[in-house]
Amino acid sequence: MNKESFLFKDKLEDIDARFVKNGWVTIYESSSDSKDSALIYCCLIDKSKREEALKNHSWHLHIGSEGRPSIWGDNTYTANAEEGIEPFLVQRSFNLAEGYESFFDVSEEFVFYFNLYEKAESKQSRKYYYVDELGNLDEVLIFEPNKIRIKLKYLIEYITIRELYFLVTFSFDRFTKSIQDNWDIKFTDEVISEKHYIYHRLIRPIDNRLQSAILGKVFIEPNSQKKYHQDLSNDYESFIIGYNDEGDELFESCEKSNENYFKITYFKKEVLNKYYNEPKKYEVDSFGVRSKFFSLKIDNNIEKYVPVFLVELSYLPYKEQLHWKQYNIPPQDDFGMSSTYYKTMIEGNWAEHPETPDLYFKFKYEDFNKKWETKYGWEFYKPLADEDKHLFTSLHIPTTNNVKAFCEQVLTIVKLTIDRLNEKQLQNGIILEKGDKGITKLEKFLKIYDLEIPQMFEFLRNLQSLRSGLMAHTFSKSDKNCKKAIAYFALSDENYIEVAKEIFIKSVFTLNTLENQFNLINTK
Repeated sequence: MNKESFLFKDKLEDIDARFVKNGWVTIYESSSDSKDSALIYCCLIDKSKREEALKNHSWHLHIGSEGRPSIWGDNTYTANAEEGIEPFLVQRSFNLAEGYESFFDVSEEFVFYFNLYEKAESKQSRKYYYVDELGNLDEVLIFEPNKIRIKLKYLIEYITIRELYFLVTFSFDRFTKSIQDNWDIKFTDEVISEKHYIYHRLIRPIDNRLQSAILGKVFIEPNSQKKYHQDLSNDYESFIIGYNDEGDELFESCEKSNENYFKITYFKKEVLNKYYNEPKKYEVDSFGVRSKFFSLKIDNNIEKYVPVFLVELSYLPYKEQLHWKQYNIPPQDDFGMSSTYYKTMIEGNWAEHPETPDLYFKFKYEDFNKKWETKYGWEFYKPLADEDKHLFTSLHIPTTNNVKAFCEQVLTIVKLTIDRLNEKQLQNGIILEKGDKGITKLEKFLKIYDLEIPQMFEFLRNLQSLRSGLMAHTFSKSDKNCKKAIAYFALSDENYIEVAKEIFIKSVFTLNTLENQFNLINTK
């Protein structure tokens, strides 16, 4: 043990920081051996007791003697033994038949105030979370066998709203059998008091050893103004609605008012990537984005941008408004609403179908399959397994010229179409040769009806080859069929969005061709 350790340089730094580190406060810790012992605990005190508490370094409560609840001699019940002093942690001990168990519980008022959600491996190892309006979990309390920490911002709000002070009490002891002459240590017995702490400092000989000890408490104070964690006073972000007379971008709050009800703001298409990338949490279609926690009406029928009525954004949780804010763009002369959205949302006439190729393909895909099943009694495309249904939800034209996004969409559209062909039904009545698979089976099936559509099958086979040559978000240049497919689509590093759009359009043509050839147009 060196001099700095014996004199508690590390602990004095903790005291000066009020046991706060990286936004967390240690409110319980226990360790002990022959040379070093440490105990940290905590409690709450009323504001009226602060001045008195700051004059005395002793603890107000002790572990196992928290005085909650208390029954007095006349059978009077009180929640706490002393008015104005309240435990925040309470040790609970049980002498069970199968053994002894002890753990700490936290104040129920604190848990109920934030409506904290508990996850536990055991009573000694568990966490409490705050669940925000989007269902995200934020750690608030962490229980470990010998240490408990609380996130400071939650503690500050709690003591502010209740007008209390939080005390972290501490007791540290270190022992050494000898010290070096150059340490120049003097025996000490003094009380040290500052604005936020008071402690007793002791250095003395005891039992043929030297003891260095600190006993005291630090004060964590409430804020001067109360603020509730669900305060909605700043819940409306401002978005671009045009330009002012100087040519600067003009912002307006999305808070609902008669003046801004039909004002439109615009966003980059990339704003939707967050939702497409998590299809199990979000659903995106031509008219909106939805989740368990919010629903936003949008016009998703335009390829290059997303128009939204300004007031619709007020329905989003504030954190979600901030996500949209970063993709907000000023309007241009050619910006506006799609005819599909206008007819549906303004005129109240439901449009027949979406306008963008990806959304229209998804609409057509489901519509065609229903019509086919109605007429023939079996589905042309087999339904996706439950674990793959998110693929349909997330299918879209890439919003940026990104090879990874392009490859993911190619894989999905092939899985929905070529891979989901109902081969069992298609092969009925046709002569199969060894190696015949989905596309060939479809081609032979159509020949039964005297249908030959070479351009459609050229597209399908090149799409299949593109998918087959896909390796780790790139395309194999050594695969002859893949090279042929790359040439067919004129694919390059500069045109992933355009090629994806072409694939969606030709996939729609495939469905339209089959619908016309099998006279499904009027099938309901």
